Amino acid sequence: MRKIIKLTILCILCSSVYYVYKDTKDSNMIILNIGDGLATGINSYGMKSYGYADYYINYIKRKSEVELINKYSYKEQSLQLFLEKIRSNGELKKDLISSHIVLLCLGYNDLKYRISLEENLSNTKLNNIINSIEKDYNETINEIRKYYKNKIIVIGYYGSNKEDYYLNNGIKKLNRVLKMNKEVEFIDTYNDIKGDKYLLNPGSYYPNDKAYQLIADKIITKTLEK
Repeated sequence: MRKIIKLTILCILCSSVYYVYKDTKDSNMIILNIGDGLATGINSYGMKSYGYADYYINYIKRKSEVELINKYSYKEQSLQLFLEKIRSNGELKKDLISSHIVLLCLGYNDLKYRISLEENLSNTKLNNIINSIEKDYNETINEIRKYYKNKIIVIGYYGSNKEDYYLNNGIKKLNRVLKMNKEVEFIDTYNDIKGDKYLLNPGSYYPNDKAYQLIADKIITKTLEK
């Protein structure tokens, strides 16, 4: 009788190990990439290239199965547009619930567009623009947190290669806003991506592959932190 009981227990344990292994093997790590043209990997010449999410995924693939959800990133994406999507798009809510890591890069389009609306820009007007963006950003993070509880990695912006005082000052202020939210982990790129090494086209804000690899390396370091 004891032998039968021991054999039964052994069978149950073996079955449990099998199903745990099977579940782990079959499950994917899901990375949700959200953002603007920088998030999509647009290069210095306006073409879709290899972005930081792609480099990051390649690193993860060495250790586990991974899926990249990239359908919420495009060149014209803004905080306001994405905030509306969260509130109205059921599929996005499901993707947030199922994701393990969220990469977020938003705010530059909002800044650039609102600056373009001002005829006589001043520091006071720039601060008003930043305050408005901060409100949209914090609301966006709050909406994300309703459906997603893991790490939110926010990628900051580097300076423009144009000598534009208000745009570059605005980017610095925008980065401070992005970093201040306690729900996110911020990636600082402002002093790292500059010059001909990373910005090949003076007429474009978008960088080269080396810059995207640099951002990916920073994300890898950030996601490995306990």
